Amino acid sequence: MVLTQPKLIMFIPPEEALGHVRNFLNNTINVISLQLIQSIRRVAIRLGVWWRVNPLRRGGLLEAAIPYLRRGLRFKSPKALEMLREAVIEALSLVLIRKVRFMAYLIGKKLVERLKWVGPIVRRVQDIINMGLMWLNTPIMYRPGLT
Repeated sequence: MVLTQPKLIMFIPPEEALGHVRNFLNNTINVISLQLIQSIRRVAIRLGVWWRVNPLRRGGLLEAAIPYLRRGLRFKSPKALEMLREAVIEALSLVLIRKVRFMAYLIGKKLVERLKWVGPIVRRVQDIINMGLMWLNTPIMYRPGLT
C-alpha cells in the first residue's frame, strides 16, 4: 500500500481554496523583505511547488530580487513592488494551500463571520481551527456554504 500526501481536492474545490488563500494574503502581506522571499523559496522548493509558480515571476522577479536585495539595494518603483508582491503571493499561496491546518483556520474564520451567534463562543485561534476542521470533516451534502 502506497501512502500519498492528502490533497485538499476532496475537501474544497482547488479554485475556491486558492481564492480564499489569496484573499487572506492580499490583506495580510504589506512589506516584502529579503528574508520573506528566501524563506518562501526554501519552503516552496522543499514542498515541490516552486516549479508551479509562473516562470516569469519565479525567475524574473523572485530569483532576481534575491541578489538585488542582498547587495543592500531597494525597490523604489511602486509598479515593481506590486509585481514582486504578486509573485510572493502566488508562491506563498501554492505553499499554504497544502497546509490543512491553515485551510481549517481560513474556513473557521469564514464560518465565524457568517454565523453571528458563534462569535461570542469562539475566543481562541484553536477554536477557529477546530470549527474549520469540523466543517472539513462534515460530508459535503450536509455542509453549510461558506459564502
